[in-house]
Amino acid sequence: MLPKCYTDICIHGKWFHHDHGQPSAYMLGGNQVYNLGAIPTTEEELLSYLEPIALNCI
Repeated sequence: MLPKCYTDICIHGKWFHHDHGQPSAYMLGGNQVYNLGAIPTTEEELLSYLEPIALNCI
């Protein structure tokens, strides 16, 4: 992933926004920021960090 870019990704029907180079993401339409614990360097890593969050979101 390139710096100063972003990824919007749908996981289990929930859309998340991640700014590359940041260790956080948020669900689109929401106001909670989720700490990923690390800065993902690939989309696969981002997915692995967000999947547990998506499964626990109502």
